[in-house]
Amino acid sequence: MRQARSSRLTLTRCPAIRRERPARRQPSRISPTEPALRLLPRLTVLWLAVLAGLFAALCLGAQDYPPNVLWAALTNFDPTDPAQGIIMGMRLPRVLAALVIGAALAVAGVVMQAMARNPLADPGLTGVNAGAALAVVLGLFWLGALSQIVVAGLALAGAALAAVLVRYLAGGGDNTLRLPLAGAALSSLFMALVALIVLTQPEARNAYRFWMVGSLAMAQLPALAVLAPVAGLGIVITALVARQIEALMLGAEMGQALGLNVGRVMGFGLAAVALCAGASVAIAGPVGFIGLIAPHLARRVLPQASLTQQVALACPLGAGLAIIADLLGRWLVRPSELQLGLMLAMLGAPVFMVLIRRMIREGA
Repeated sequence: MRQARSSRLTLTRCPAIRRERPARRQPSRISPTEPALRLLPRLTVLWLAVLAGLFAALCLGAQDYPPNVLWAALTNFDPTDPAQGIIMGMRLPRVLAALVIGAALAVAGVVMQAMARNPLADPGLTGVNAGAALAVVLGLFWLGALSQIVVAGLALAGAALAAVLVRYLAGGGDNTLRLPLAGAALSSLFMALVALIVLTQPEARNAYRFWMVGSLAMAQLPALAVLAPVAGLGIVITALVARQIEALMLGAEMGQALGLNVGRVMGFGLAAVALCAGASVAIAGPVGFIGLIAPHLARRVLPQASLTQQVALACPLGAGLAIIADLLGRWLVRPSELQLGLMLAMLGAPVFMVLIRRMIREGA
């Protein structure tokens, strides 16, 4: 009996072993005020870089000049000095023009990408480039050789007319998807008319060919004094309506639910793009890639930035791109030069391809 009892196995219940799961990593939360606190240092660095680029662009070129010659030209200009004459008469206007068109196109690109809700949109989708080109070609066809101021006036008028037509074709602009579609259709029509005139009129073709590339060689201070305030007005309008445009990035229905007048906001946004891009085209002709790349660079410099902060960052980024591209075009192949549009295409295309690859890797 004892032997039978001893042969029985006593099963005891072991306590369950609890395996502790590793704590989940909480996603980093960015405070709403953090991008604003980081904006000022980045803006300071960017504008200092732009000033350095301005200094280099005034000193370097087909003939390099030391800083003391530049300082003498800026503080005590001597018109009899050939070096100071080149700096003040040729380099200063084109450097200031690069500053204006770079900042204006960058701001126009930020607004256009926000309104179209497309990171690949650029100011050319509003039809302003094609409208300006058609106006210039018609002026060359009817009037012959034109001065820089007349060409700038025609380009600005054509850009403004194109913007008005795009808004009309878009049905008042209350739909964020109609504007780029209407702009693309109108651009195709205008460029077809431009090609027709250029192919049948050799005189217009020769003058238009140089303007169409996008160049600062003919930049003049009188024309710049008129067109720079136009671009500045576009930037100011953008700053005033940036928050409303940012709300429309969620969709027109959401904007209406928030109490926004979608048509009016889109109208102000289109007006800002037309002023910035139209003034830029009037100064240097159609210049690409700045309005496409600068918004992406602004979002890289300050992630989670609001649209207002993107506008603030895009100004020095676009200006720096234009100044550096123009400097390289004058300095690399001196005594000849490469036009601004060509340099931006050669520099901007690789940068944009790198940005696209990063967006693909990040699942954007």
